[in-house]
Amino acid sequence: MLKSLLDWFKETPKQEAEESHNNTQRAAAALMIEVAYADHEFDEAEQDRLPELIKDHTGLTTQECLELMEIAKQEVDASTSIHQFTRHLNEAFSLNEKLELLTTLWSVAYADGNIDKYEDHMIRRIADLLHLRHSEFVQAKHEAKANQI
Repeated sequence: MLKSLLDWFKETPKQEAEESHNNTQRAAAALMIEVAYADHEFDEAEQDRLPELIKDHTGLTTQECLELMEIAKQEVDASTSIHQFTRHLNEAFSLNEKLELLTTLWSVAYADGNIDKYEDHMIRRIADLLHLRHSEFVQAKHEAKANQI
């Protein structure tokens, strides 16, 4: 029994890497949900598009994306700010991964065909917290818009 208790406390590097990857996916999904909720309207177009975007971003199955969305929604509801999510992503993501996420966030905002000022503001805050330049913010916006057409 003592051995099983000690094994429970001891994590292998593989388990740590898997946990870090899961946390990264949850943080990215939480930011997508934050953007979807920014305009206080989580309409049907956004609800339909969000699992697809998470799937594209994470490579998970549709069912896993839906489960990830539920977990991320709970984390967003329990969080007091977006800093906990961006802090983790700053540690885990490369510049290219941050830019890909930013483009995905813009795609979330474009899902309903309208960029609300609150969505724009939320994405701008996220970009700042991810230490991205304004030119990268604008480039990601244009790329997401081009992909919507």
